[in-house]
Amino acid sequence: MPLTSADDWSRATVVPGPGEGTLARVGPVALLVGSTDPTAVKPYLEHAQMVAANGGQGRQLVRGYALMLSTAVDQSPGFAALAPHSTGLAVFVDGDVTVTVDGEQISGADSLAWVERLIPWPVSSVTVTLPLTAAPTDDSPYRLDGGVVPAGSFTVPANSPLMKAPTMAPDTAEPAMAEAMSGDAMIDDSSGSTDEMAVPATPVPPAPPAPEVVADIPEAAAHAHDDGHVHDAPPPVPSGRPLPPPVADEHVSFQSVLMSDVDDDIDDFEPLPIVEHAEQVMDDAAQEMVRGVYCKNRHFNDPRVLFCGICGINMVQQTPVLVSGVRPPLGVIVLDDGSVFQLDTAYLLGRDPGADSRITSGEFRPLPIIDQSNQVSRVHARLEMRGWDVVLIDNNSTNGTFVHVPKTPDWVRMPPGTEQVLVQGTRVRIGHRTLAFNTHAGASS
Repeated sequence: MPLTSADDWSRATVVPGPGEGTLARVGPVALLVGSTDPTAVKPYLEHAQMVAANGGQGRQLVRGYALMLSTAVDQSPGFAALAPHSTGLAVFVDGDVTVTVDGEQISGADSLAWVERLIPWPVSSVTVTLPLTAAPTDDSPYRLDGGVVPAGSFTVPANSPLMKAPTMAPDTAEPAMAEAMSGDAMIDDSSGSTDEMAVPATPVPPAPPAPEVVADIPEAAAHAHDDGHVHDAPPPVPSGRPLPPPVADEHVSFQSVLMSDVDDDIDDFEPLPIVEHAEQVMDDAAQEMVRGVYCKNRHFNDPRVLFCGICGINMVQQTPVLVSGVRPPLGVIVLDDGSVFQLDTAYLLGRDPGADSRITSGEFRPLPIIDQSNQVSRVHARLEMRGWDVVLIDNNSTNGTFVHVPKTPDWVRMPPGTEQVLVQGTRVRIGHRTLAFNTHAGASS
């Protein structure tokens, strides 16, 4: 039967195929990476786990991977990731990987960057393949209900039976990855010969019988199980983080759209008033005076930069003269959902920073971090502008603030109460949310 909702996608049958890659199924997220190196796969798997922990929303999946690739130093091994959106299936592809949805092929092979699509419900069949890899056959005895296994392709066949509930918690995917990449994952098929695909076999259950029709029970509160009875609520997700209720299907007339064109869950804010001079909107914090240099076009800059941050003119060939001036914005903070915050003043980051006295006094601005994992403190961290530097300070948070600096191998947890100067491309993780620091200035040091 076709998949008509996010709930259907989360319970669909996923059949892995052999090849030199890594397949992960983490809650509603399906990820295929063109590498078996755990170090190369880890950042893509971590983001899949974060998205699954926050309900498996396709918008966060797409924007998070786009943010990761735009700030990454190393070339990605090529991957495809899929997750449900309220109106369809979100598809993200980077590199020479091919995703085929109901006959439509999506690939990043001919793109200078990544490719993203939103395929509206209903969806009948999905196939994802790495280069020079065949899709699984219809008679394949394997299926992946959750975890991480070596694979070069996977398919969600048409008319496949649906699971009762996802069986893999996001927090258990990484140990499964280590086990799957060891030699213990090899199995024999029923004929006694060793199959070339190292994937644990799970028998495919028969399609569940049609549930009884029970009157006076709201659809949202009743769930049919294999025994034919109706129960009051579905079994909880093992991680303890419940998925949001499925959104009603919306019928659309197009076949695929860019995720950036879908703004159905963005609040419609009133436009800002038009002003004649910048001084009308600059508060006292933005008027902080610092020592800097002017380029030949009279733009005020950090004395350490090689090029003007406004006009881009080379500043190395001119004699620097330090003067006092009003500090311009030092860049932006970009959240994994696409939200952008200009760094022209200090921010408090957390679950509910707005009630803090430093917000009401105007010393800081609030930057709310909405996360369903309950791992974000009320005031988790803060960002301060010191001279020409942006400084991140952990606010003795319970679950910690993690930082990934470009050209370093892994995330590092900041000691409680410590601080760190952010450089271009630095990523910060708070709970299951990720944000990045971006600036176009080139530093001389």
